[in-house]
Amino acid sequence: MKILVLGREEDSLDYLRYCESHGIEATFTEPPSLAGIDRDAWQEALPAVVAETTDLASFDEIVSFRDGYQVHTDLLRRHRGWPARDIDAVNCLTDKTVFKSHPAVRDFVAPYVEIALAADPREALDRVEAELGFPVVLKPSNGFYSAGVVRVDRPEDFRKAFVSVKRVCGLLRDSRGPSQIIAERYLDGDEVMVDGFVVDGKVTCLLFHIKLPRLTGLPSFHETGCVTQPFDGVKGPEFQEMLERVIWGTGLDNSAFNAEFRYDGDGRLYILECAPRISGGGASVHNLLRICTGLDAYGIQHRLGREPVGLTPTRRSAALEYDFCAAKNGHLVRLEDTVALLRDLDADTILQYRENGQFVFAPPLNVETVLTAYFACETAQAAEELLDVVQHKCVIETTEQP
Repeated sequence: MKILVLGREEDSLDYLRYCESHGIEATFTEPPSLAGIDRDAWQEALPAVVAETTDLASFDEIVSFRDGYQVHTDLLRRHRGWPARDIDAVNCLTDKTVFKSHPAVRDFVAPYVEIALAADPREALDRVEAELGFPVVLKPSNGFYSAGVVRVDRPEDFRKAFVSVKRVCGLLRDSRGPSQIIAERYLDGDEVMVDGFVVDGKVTCLLFHIKLPRLTGLPSFHETGCVTQPFDGVKGPEFQEMLERVIWGTGLDNSAFNAEFRYDGDGRLYILECAPRISGGGASVHNLLRICTGLDAYGIQHRLGREPVGLTPTRRSAALEYDFCAAKNGHLVRLEDTVALLRDLDADTILQYRENGQFVFAPPLNVETVLTAYFACETAQAAEELLDVVQHKCVIETTEQP
């Protein structure tokens, strides 16, 4: 089997391992941005450009785990005559501004305003004060992985945050296209995620994640830990009901989904996003679903829309995912020490995306992780206890010199 993967090989280490172990030949390519191409011309223009360097007819499947390439994936699949998702649905779920304004979604999102990048910071501040008040969250509409997301508590801090988010919008422009800045009311409750699949109209939630550490009065957009359990429909009917309305309303079908939610201080639940893909570059859901339920996320992805898929868990357990980012901008050093400590802690899987000597940004400017580790745990409590050990024993070090 030959699969064309839209994305960078270095970002897909887990999927590459999977393909190698299953006798699958994976070829990676980065398609051109759709920005600047008229929407009506996408279907003809994209395959023509990709075909200049890639023989599309030689592949048995096309996949991507990046938000920015989801529309590309279905345009190319449609070109091949394969089952494909609705382009408008995928476009809606990968564009924060389109998503938040969709009739099926807008009742479930926190109050927000859209600000043009060219806006004067003073005028933007006046609008935020008038329509939202403080604290607020600023984020790029084309962002992912919490890149550029900043909490602003006071009007006097707004200009600096505005400039920071604008910078990230620029960094992401080539890969994600043009964007706006979204300012939304800050929600001070816990953030959770739900992963699953919609198959022939049936929404099946499989994993429930709690992002950690929990809020302690500070921004919590770069949580390092994620405690995961099989989704419990009895305890989470509000998630199931909201997701059904959003997914059915936007028209998504035969797709993975990764939904993020946050509670406000009064316990009301809001949806932050619902991405039409396997999360964490594929790696997160693949490893967490395998550990917690025994299901094969990549195998399910390959069969969606083509043949029946089984979504019944074969086991139930908990897991911990720990994402390592640098505390300071700089060149990476002594990564091998961190990896050795993780092995001593019986990590199930370790994915190292960067090497010693490479320069990395610290939050909120980072758009990628340095290292990710997955652990199998008997219970969610055991996973939380392990998180405390990991975050105190294992760190990512940087230096100003390469």
